[in-house]
Amino acid sequence: MKTHYYLFFLILFSLFTGCKDDNEKSYSYSDAPEIVVERDDLYSIPNRRFIIKAKLKDDLGLKSLQINIPELYLDKTIKFRTDSLLKEYDLEYEFLAPDNTEKTDKYKVDLTLIDVSENSVSKVLTLNLDGDFEAPVISNVKPIDGSVVFAVEDMKLNISFGVTDVTGIDSVIVSVEDLNILDKVKVGGSKTYTFDKEYSIPTDLKTYNITITTRDNFVDPNRISRNISFSVADGLTAMYLADVAKDTDLKSDIFGVPMYYHKKDGNIFTFKYYADKDNKEIFFLGQETSFEPHCFGLSDEGTLENSISVKPIILPKKGYYEIIVNPEALLYTVTPYTPSSPIYNPARITICGNGMKDGGWDPSNTDLLLTANPDNPYQIGRSLTLTGSDVAMTITSPGWASPWWRLDANGIVIFTGGANFSYKGAIGTYKFVLDSELERAILVKE
Repeated sequence: MKTHYYLFFLILFSLFTGCKDDNEKSYSYSDAPEIVVERDDLYSIPNRRFIIKAKLKDDLGLKSLQINIPELYLDKTIKFRTDSLLKEYDLEYEFLAPDNTEKTDKYKVDLTLIDVSENSVSKVLTLNLDGDFEAPVISNVKPIDGSVVFAVEDMKLNISFGVTDVTGIDSVIVSVEDLNILDKVKVGGSKTYTFDKEYSIPTDLKTYNITITTRDNFVDPNRISRNISFSVADGLTAMYLADVAKDTDLKSDIFGVPMYYHKKDGNIFTFKYYADKDNKEIFFLGQETSFEPHCFGLSDEGTLENSISVKPIILPKKGYYEIIVNPEALLYTVTPYTPSSPIYNPARITICGNGMKDGGWDPSNTDLLLTANPDNPYQIGRSLTLTGSDVAMTITSPGWASPWWRLDANGIVIFTGGANFSYKGAIGTYKFVLDSELERAILVKE
């Protein structure tokens, strides 16, 4: 009888153990796994991706992680390999906050981690959609980038600018390495800040670089740096002709506005210029990107003056002019002239280059052929659709035959010579004009 009972239990045991998966492993007891995060709050905004970061640990091995945000229809399970046990894992899971959410929304992010011994641990994070991902804005910087400060005894340099940020400014740093200037300002969370300080500097004739760095006080701080150069000199190192209003943004063009001078002899600058209408108004500038600090025009008495408040010089008739400017003596002369340089038929002249739709470097390309200005045969051009990448170009006849021009620095186009200079590009439709008499080109927003 005992033998029958023994056989019965042996068969029953065999039935249970025979159903076990031959590939299934059993694991010894282990401690509960760990989910370690830097902080419990996540930040995003509607229609922006956010990253769930965590360090996952277990003393024996990780099995799976579940990520759940029911309201956003996120239900993700990450399974880890168990044939070779993984004891640590750096989680970086990216997910898009839908565009139909609101900045005031908050969501619970449920994380559940299971190890190979079936121990589990849960952690709840909070997703906030009121994040700040924009760096502070630096504005009204003085001195103007690329400007000249005239050397005088007891030299002073005034550095000023404003900073704004939607969530508050943490700090501002101003440095000029060659002048041993290093100012660190703890702003303390204000949404606006103005820096304005005067420094004594040497009269050395050289160029200096100012670096302005600021960060906001968001959880993940947003930073921005601006580099501004200025030169200490006995006089202007370059001059530009501006034929636009003083409130024009001189950084909105790709190149050519204002126009770079043609010749410099000591402190005397020579320009050639085409006035496209009678009574054309112009100014002369000592820097490329602003009407300050050196803007030359007419005073109330009709003499040349260097002041932001000057009136424009007026060219009475449509046509070409040679203009000579002495900014030191505050003198200028204006002489109309008739060009004698060749006029080119643009029917087969095209643009090769980067940063524009239908561009490239095939000199047989007919997609970017130019047309002549009906009012001025020395000007050829067309509309260009810029793609955002850097702009460089050669204007050429088919097969690189003459006439051809390379676009060099400062909007200068050099007939059968020069170098291909690269300009920072943009996106949009721009007007390109090459003036073969002036050997200058512009690319401006239409």
